Formats: sequence, C-alpha cells, structure tokens
Amino acid sequence: MLIQLKDQSFHIDPGKNKDAWEHINTELWEPHSFDIFDFFVKKNNVIIDIGAWSGVLSLYIAHKALKVYALDPDPVCFKELETNIALNKTLAEKIKAYPIAIAEKKGMVRLSARTEYGKSSSSVLKRKRDQIYTHKIKTLSLLDFIIQEKIDKVDFIKMDVEGAEFQILPNIASALKRLKYPTLYISFHYYFLIEHLYYQYVPFVFLNKICLKLEKMTGFSVFKKKIRSEIAHLYDALLVYEYIYTTQGNLITKDVLKKRPELIKTHDLVFTNLKWEIE
Repeated sequence: MLIQLKDQSFHIDPGKNKDAWEHINTELWEPHSFDIFDFFVKKNNVIIDIGAWSGVLSLYIAHKALKVYALDPDPVCFKELETNIALNKTLAEKIKAYPIAIAEKKGMVRLSARTEYGKSSSSVLKRKRDQIYTHKIKTLSLLDFIIQEKIDKVDFIKMDVEGAEFQILPNIASALKRLKYPTLYISFHYYFLIEHLYYQYVPFVFLNKICLKLEKMTGFSVFKKKIRSEIAHLYDALLVYEYIYTTQGNLITKDVLKKRPELIKTHDLVFTNLKWEIE
C-alpha cells in the first residue's frame, strides 16, 4: 500500500490496521504532527520515536532526518514496524527498531491491551477495561536506553506511549541533560491515567465505565485531588526548556502550566529551545 503524506511517500503492509492506514492516507490523521516534524526536524538530526506503532511517523521523519530510533513493545505492532521499514530500502538504512518500552526504570512488565495486541492503545498502565495481559515486555528508562545504545546526540524525541508518559517524565531529567535538551513532543493520555487509578481503587468494571463516562461528560472526577497530585510535578524536568507550545503552535507560559497542569486533558505539548514560527 502506497502512503502519501504531504510531499513524502512510502510503502507499507497495513496488516491488522487497514482502516487506520486508509485514514492516514487521507492526510486527516494528526496533521499537526507533520507540521511539527516539518519545522523541527532537519536533515542532520537524530530522532527517537518512542511509541512508534507500525511506523508511520518514523518513516515520515526518516525522509528528513539522519537517523531514527523507533521503539514499540507491542508484539504485533513491532512486527508490522519491522515489515514496513523493510519495504522502504532507502529509508530502512536510517531506521533502527527496538521491541522495548521506555518506562521509569529497567525491568519486565506485562503489556495491557483491550481485546488484542496490534492496536494503538496497548499500555504498561493496568486498566480495568483491558482483557489481555499475556505479553511480557522489557522496559528501560530513557537514560538506560541511550547509554545502552551509546547515543550521544539526539535532536528530537516524539513520545506517544499510551499513558506511560506519566511514569517516564518524572524520571527523565538525567537523560534530557545528557542529550542537551532535544525538542520533546509529547502526546498525553489523560484518560488512561484516570482509568489506571480506577483500576487500583474501583474494583468493578461497570462502575469504572460509569465513572469514566461521568468524567468525560461533566468533568467531575472521584479522584480529582489524586490526579492533580499525580501530575503536579510531571513537568519539573521540562521547565528548563525555553518554550512550551501546543500542537497548534500556541505558546504556553511556565506559570500557566504550573497552575493548570490538567491542561494536558485537551492538549499535547512541544517542549523546545527553538522558537516555533508558524507560517
């Protein structure tokens, strides 16, 4: 299947995600992500794609960058990622794939999924609605990973990890410092964090669904204080960055982020030392 995104094209095998890839091919899927890559990624850049799924963003970035490290622990997604990289020989030389998860520390955990692996919602966070926990995965902190792979230069990190960001970010300071603070683009999964908390404290699946629906419809949360405390220090290691942008390029001050940490409910964020000039 030929994928055409803006001025870039590559071939993929859609595997279990044909509908998703057809949607991606319309250019209606996450157009802001491609705007971010087009501005921040340069031809001599080294990229880490944390949560690479089946490779759409790694393949797109590889057209522009020098090197891409693509990570995804889902066994089905990783197989598709390897297949899709191999289908694009000129890009394959630039991409190295790993079946591991970046997390708070080195270890082994079970990967959760709704009904099957291979979708984009697999997570290291335990959630009541998940029905599969069979696959064990290797986890490394970001610092562990860059030391293991002897990576001393990174210019851009994309992180889309289905809730694991709430474990990674409080423990990311040393890695960012070592890498001299690359631009960091984070997709936040606020409701996966809530679902994880309900998994811990609300034992019944039906009650979990009611609580989640109530939260999404009204904004009321049983665990409002706990959630706020969970994310209050989420950005501590990121406040050294000069600029914080929403995916639409709107500048957010550090004071706003401190006072309203829950804005990640509706906004993914870019942390960078480069001024983003929207054309």
